[in-house]
Amino acid sequence: MFDNIGFTIFKDFILAVKRYKVLLLPIGLLFFSSCEQESIILHPNQRIIQLGDDLSWAHPSFDDSDWDKTGNTFEIGQFWVRFHIDFDDRIHLLNHKGIQMISLGSYEAYWDGVLIHKNGKVADNKADEIEGTFISQILIPDSLCQEGPHILALRLSNFHNTENESWSWNTCKVEEFNHSIKRALKTTAVMSILGGGFIIVAIYYFLLFFNDKRDGAKLVFSIMCLLFFLLMVFEYMKFYYSYAYSFHNTRLVIIGSLTAVISYVVPLFLCLHFDIPRKRILLGVLLIVFMYVGLSNKIKFDTTAQWFSTIMLGSSFLISSYAFWYKKRSSFIMVMTFALIALINYFSTFQIDFMLYNYDINLFLSFLILVLAILYTLSQQRKEQKKAYEVSLLLSERLKNELLKKNIQPHFIMNTLTSIMEWVERSPQKSIEFIEALAGEFDLLNDMADQQLIPIQQEIDLCKKHLEIMAFRKELKYLWEDENIDIKKEVPPAIFHTIIENGITHSKANDEGQIKFKLSEENLKDTVTYIIEVWAKNRVKNKPSRSGTGFKYIKSRLTESYGDAWDLESYATDTGWITKVTIQKTKN
Repeated sequence: MFDNIGFTIFKDFILAVKRYKVLLLPIGLLFFSSCEQESIILHPNQRIIQLGDDLSWAHPSFDDSDWDKTGNTFEIGQFWVRFHIDFDDRIHLLNHKGIQMISLGSYEAYWDGVLIHKNGKVADNKADEIEGTFISQILIPDSLCQEGPHILALRLSNFHNTENESWSWNTCKVEEFNHSIKRALKTTAVMSILGGGFIIVAIYYFLLFFNDKRDGAKLVFSIMCLLFFLLMVFEYMKFYYSYAYSFHNTRLVIIGSLTAVISYVVPLFLCLHFDIPRKRILLGVLLIVFMYVGLSNKIKFDTTAQWFSTIMLGSSFLISSYAFWYKKRSSFIMVMTFALIALINYFSTFQIDFMLYNYDINLFLSFLILVLAILYTLSQQRKEQKKAYEVSLLLSERLKNELLKKNIQPHFIMNTLTSIMEWVERSPQKSIEFIEALAGEFDLLNDMADQQLIPIQQEIDLCKKHLEIMAFRKELKYLWEDENIDIKKEVPPAIFHTIIENGITHSKANDEGQIKFKLSEENLKDTVTYIIEVWAKNRVKNKPSRSGTGFKYIKSRLTESYGDAWDLESYATDTGWITKVTIQKTKN
């Protein structure tokens, strides 16, 4: 048994790879891009900070031993940051010595006391300060790149930051000029291809939802892919858009908010896709947990985003496992998907050498795997829906044929024609009425044969026409009455007509020579019940009661339109017969 299961899983995996080989291209590109030759990178061995402003602090011989060793501040104003960097013989391996500087402030950069770069304009107030960019590239003159210790001093101002909210963070590294930004742009290009796949999937499934608004899971999946795309845009924005340093805090808040929403949307999709019981309670608890994490932590921090992702991963794995326990289709694929994502995040978090990428790329690689798995499960679902639709078409054609065959059978036609011949001889005028009633019933049957549901008024008209025909044939009085009927509702064709036929077949006229039929409607909160009552004498049964072809037709029609959400009940009474058709209302 386990060998068969393993073979089935492997076969499904191969089919998924073939189906989504285009989307797997970015993964391959990432692996190839990771093989690029790295530049020599030299990091500062010390970063210190001092509030205030004094140009003498740029000199390499200045004594900065009493400066703050944290190197960061939440203060708004002017301050200096000094980096101590040692150049060894590896510096000669760099053709063009450059600095990649990341700074939350405008600054002037002094290398061993020499001004080598300006980023924005440093000032002592917000009005005069011109914002610098968050990331900048600085070329170091070769004449200042001898082996030994060096000082990079930054004169900064950060008046465009928000007090007590923005952390004045500054860091740098020495490498081949523009190496990091070129490498980042290559990665961004690959991730943009991946993002394009996400946005195409988002549009496609939104259109599917637009055509079938009953499937909310498709809308949620479309939103999920759109959020993935937006998260990628803002995550890699720093590499293709040179934004001012004050926007960095806003960007982090947007990234944290998108991560929080995605972390909630993924379990929401799984609950809808697998139709998890009590999903409102589960999603309510998850919402409270996410709100607590978001309110108790800074939403812009990476640790908060990782908390969101961890909760999403854990809850999604539990939901998928719960669905697998109850044998929900495709649930095993999702369980394995989240297990794989957990492994990827484990390697990323603990920086095991096997992984070649940083946390951000691993995050989007996990998203890609998740989307591919969901696409596979949805494609399987659509395949099953298509197969079920084809089966329903065959069923509809069979029911259509049964409807026409049941009412245009030779026995019925011969008896009716014989009755017409008798009426022609006895009363030509009555025979014309007889023929018109017969033609009217056939017209109604022809109109409704192709329909799955028809207006209830059309069904009532069919019943009246049939009673009119049978009155001529049996020369009995058939009475019809309907009460509390909502004519806006629809029902499957000829189900009441079939019940009326059964009433005629299994009943005898009362002493007054008549049979009465009454249709009434009982409309409750969750159900609507149609009651057909027959006032007549019941015929004596020579054989045990069993479901005949008429009731089989009714059950088939009800199943076609309502699935299992219906009930059929029929029983004898002292005054005749009662049949009840109960239909459960659709819950929106």
